[in-house]
Formats: sequence, C-alpha cells, structure tokens
Amino acid sequence: MSTDIFGQGVNIAELLDAPNAEVLAGNIVNGVLARSILVFASVSERSATMTGAAAPVEGMHCYLKDTKRLYQYQGSAWRQVSSLTQQGTANLSWSNANQATLNVNFPFAFSATPNVFTNINSGNGAVARWSSRAYNINTTSFTVFLTAPDAAILTSGSTIPVQWFASLN
Repeated sequence: MSTDIFGQGVNIAELLDAPNAEVLAGNIVNGVLARSILVFASVSERSATMTGAAAPVEGMHCYLKDTKRLYQYQGSAWRQVSSLTQQGTANLSWSNANQATLNVNFPFAFSATPNVFTNINSGNGAVARWSSRAYNINTTSFTVFLTAPDAAILTSGSTIPVQWFASLN
C-alpha cells in the first residue's frame, strides 16, 4: 500500500490490492484520528483506551474534559500544552467606607486552585490611589478586596470596574 501525499503515514489502498472495505476504512479512520485532537473524559479513560496498537506516538494531541486542558504526547509522557485561564470584570459599589469586597464566581470551575490577579483603574474620583487584591481563592470563586490608601479616607463608589485574571499552570 502507498501512503498519503503529505507524508503522514496514512495508508491508501492501491488498484491491485484485494478489495477489503473494512481494511480500507480502518486505514483511513485510524490514520486521520491519530493526527486529530482526541477527546477523553479523564486521564483514566485516555490510559485505558490508548494501549497496544492505539498507544500514543510523539506529537499526538488529546483534550481532557475533566481538566479542560490540551495535552501533547512527548516521547514517554503527556505534557500540558498551555495554561488554563479565565478572566472578567467585577463591578463593586459601596457607601462611606475605606474598603469594599465582592465575591466573584468563575465561569467554570478549575481543577485546582488558580492564581488570581486583580486590577483597578484607580486614577480618578472615589478610587484614586485605591488598591485591589484577591483572597479566599478556591476552584470556583474568589473575593475581590478594594482598600483605600489611608484608613481615615471614607468614600463611596458606584459600579467601579475591577478586572481579574485567573490562571492554572
């Protein structure tokens, strides 16, 4: 049998090969799937499936639904391709205070506790020189904390946007 013109090793039946639709279809499907992004529910399912003739080869990719991550097979192990990130904006309001908090829920849960970063555009008005940070961070949410530069400064703020970025390496 000859192989595809792209040098990917997909076997192609030739005119003089004995007719066998099962072998022909298997060669096409297996050749294409080995070069696609395979999707598995978990590491357990991937491990149970990718054995024997279906064992992973260098450069193969898969996506795991439970971790929502893309992996590449590199020699003898699956390696994460990129970090999982989520981002958004939280709007905080408060009255006559020197600090404010708001609980923020991630659009979807992380598989482990992420790193969370916050930013407030604190150049003008009620929040001039205020700072922001995240605390009470877990896999599904965190709390935005805004604080004035001086505890004696009491202000009010209405729908003050705080940008946040969460990353799981």
